[in-house]
Formats: sequence, structure tokens, C-alpha cells
Amino acid sequence: MRRVGVVGDGLSGLLAGLGAASAGAEVAIFGDSEPIGGLASPVDPDGKWLFDRIPLFWRNKGPLDKMFRKLKVPMRTRKVPLSRMAVVRDDCRQSLPQRSSIFHFTRGKMNAGWISMIDGARKGDISEIDGFERDAATLLSILWNFDPTPDPEAILNLGLKQHARVALDGWVGASGRLIAACIQTDVTFHLDGRVTGFRRQDDGTVDGVRRKGRVLPVDAVIQAYTPRLPPYERRLYGRYLGLEGNFLLPHVVLWDADREVLLVDLGSLMPERVPSKYPKQWASLFHCIAFGNLDTAAERIEGLLDSQCSGWRSAIAADYTLDNLRLPGTPHSEFDNGVYYAHVENAFTIGKRAA
Repeated sequence: MRRVGVVGDGLSGLLAGLGAASAGAEVAIFGDSEPIGGLASPVDPDGKWLFDRIPLFWRNKGPLDKMFRKLKVPMRTRKVPLSRMAVVRDDCRQSLPQRSSIFHFTRGKMNAGWISMIDGARKGDISEIDGFERDAATLLSILWNFDPTPDPEAILNLGLKQHARVALDGWVGASGRLIAACIQTDVTFHLDGRVTGFRRQDDGTVDGVRRKGRVLPVDAVIQAYTPRLPPYERRLYGRYLGLEGNFLLPHVVLWDADREVLLVDLGSLMPERVPSKYPKQWASLFHCIAFGNLDTAAERIEGLLDSQCSGWRSAIAADYTLDNLRLPGTPHSEFDNGVYYAHVENAFTIGKRAA
């Protein structure tokens, strides 16, 4: 039986470990410390408010969705209609159009611009869009892949083909399902210190994982995280607020194009995520994510909240800050210098290859 070491305990590492174990390998997953899950771990493991570190929206028929259906533990999700999203310019909101059917939108005089944006996305050329439509395209792209660069794929999927969706039990629910599946296939977890390097034979083959001055012999290594990547080393600033009362209605999602801040409120949409002492749909669960310059991120987030959510400061019941969120990137190669490299979309297959 081959032994596979997986470095990284996020979703990619869990998927890679599950793939290797399903192919008959003995698998050891290495992480720094608990909780397991990387970006899919809870903001506060002991908290009563269920925040996601990054409010990535759930992709129907994506690799994770297919995996959980295969495991017979599908994610429960809830739709976020386009009309409950808005972009902000000069502190003024402008809602995205309401979709009454797959090919029909209603938003008065702006309808023609929206349809033009959809047509451009179909042709793969959105270079001509500007104004509100460009801000809306940026928002859809962030919800699709957390990249503020307007993406035709995001426009077509979230702007036309399907609704944006959020997982009811959060991304921690995704990591929890994978952890349970790994345990059932006898994957072991090593969470008491980070990996410091690999041991190599004379021919360059990796045959061990170094950590805490010791070496665990392995037959293959999968690196399931990506080091710092441009731009901005893909770092973000997040503030997470539980508020008593509704502060964002009628919207659930705002993109402030001036401040480069995304604001997502899951309280009114998912009351299951807030403490039970609050009346149903009477709490705000704010995920405030700032792109761009980290030095001004806190100020920009508070600027958006002050302009759109009057009275929010006096209603704070939970308040957390993560000032060094690192987004995962896609490795340049699936195998290089004796090491396999995995990301969410290929991790399960990479695990099977390593086994």
C-alpha cells in the first residue's frame, strides 16, 4: 500500500486525501492546527453566529457539488435573486434587474444596456461595457470566482442561466462533509505544526515530509495550497458583524465600486445562521470584504457601512476581523519536481493519481 502525504487541510487537501484514500492509499493530511478546513473553517469555532471566511457563493454542478451528490450528502442552498443585489456609486444604490424568466429582465430604461452586456458575454467580448453594467459585471464575477475582473462566464451563469446560491450551513458545512468522508476512509490528520520541507532521494524523488524536526516517510506528496500569488499576493481584509436588526434590506448583496468593498448580509436570507434568541429574520449577518489596498481596508468598510446602514455601530452583537485572508490560486503545473499540486477543481483526480 502506498502512503500519500497531503500538505494543506483546506478543501483542496481534503478532496485530494479523499481521492487518494478511495484509490487504496494510506493517507496523512498535514495542517498547522485546528480547526480543519482552511478558508472553509469557521471564523470563530466557538461562536453562535455562522460566518464564512469568504462568502463564496455555491456553484451548482461544480466539482464540490458533484462530489457531495456522489457521497449522498448534497449541500442545501438558497437562491439570491438578482433584484436583491445592488451596486453603489457615490453612496447611491442601483439594483440589478429583476428576472421574470430566463430571457426576460425588467429594469426600465437600463434594460437595453443589460441585454447588451449579456450579448457581449455570449461573444466572449465585454470590453465595451461601462458604467452600471461594468460595475454589475464586476459584482457577478466576484460572486462567481472572487475575482473583481469582469468575467463573461460569470455574467452568463449568474446573470442569465442560473441564480446565485448560498449554502445554508456555510462553507464549514462543506469542509465538515469532507472531513467525515476522510475519517470513514481511514485518513489520518496531523495538525500540531506546519510542514517545513520534504526529504528527497539522490535522484530528486520525494520520499518524506519534514515537520517539527521529524520525517514521515511517504511514497508521494500532494501540495494542496498555493503560495502567495499576484496581484496583491491575492490578500483580502474581512470584517464579520452580527447585528441586532435588519440593516441592508431590501438587498442581500452590495458592491461598492468606489471603495472596492463587497457587503453580503445572510441574516435575513438565512436566519438559521444566527442565534436562536433573535426573532426570525431579525438580525444582520454581515460579511464585509475589502479588495485593494489593505492599509485603508478597515476605513473603507466602515465608510460603506456608515453610508448604507445607519445605526449599525450601536447594534453590534458579534464582531470579528481577519486582516490577512489569502485567496487560493491555481498551480502552474499538476506535477513538478517530484510533487503533485492540487486545487479544488482537480484535487480528487490528483489524489487518485498520487495513489
